Amino acid sequence: AAVLLASLAAPAALAAEGGDTVFVRTAEDLVQLAENCTLDSWSQGKTVVLTDDINLSGSGFTPIPTFGGTFDGQGHTISGLTITGSGNTRGLFRYVQQGAVVQNLTVKASIGPSDRKNEVAAIAGSNSGIIRQCAAQGGVKGGDSVGGVVGVNELTGQVINCTFSGSVTGEHYVGGIAGRNLGSLI
Repeated sequence: AAVLLASLAAPAALAAEGGDTVFVRTAEDLVQLAENCTLDSWSQGKTVVLTDDINLSGSGFTPIPTFGGTFDGQGHTISGLTITGSGNTRGLFRYVQQGAVVQNLTVKASIGPSDRKNEVAAIAGSNSGIIRQCAAQGGVKGGDSVGGVVGVNELTGQVINCTFSGSVTGEHYVGGIAGRNLGSLI
């Protein structure tokens, strides 16, 4: 009975192994990560490791509100990311905090909020950290600060060796990598 209970609890706990390392294996794990990241400090000091490709189609995923740790995609792909409805600052991550790192990740997305559509992109709506070795694919539509990888790259933000393929449509501050850049695009 104890083994059965432990196997049921593993997905909900995101299979946190090794203390501050969190392994994300499924769409359900990514949904749980987004719920945990509603608190600004939850992810700080943590390393999140993506162990498999994940398809978010039909998962009920909502963007990760704020992230302050290291997210290592290990070359894997998150596909099926669809964001519609209302809300600014949207992408896989809404806010990447200063000091955070998102790396080695491919995101296939369709981003098109219905109203309040500023600061939107496939990977991060707003980046104050480092996004490196990432690729974004698909379509992104919005109003202001619309980018393929990041909507707004803030003053401390760095986007390094990232690519985008697809279409980006907006009204003001629109770009393939960053809609609006205040930081560094390398």
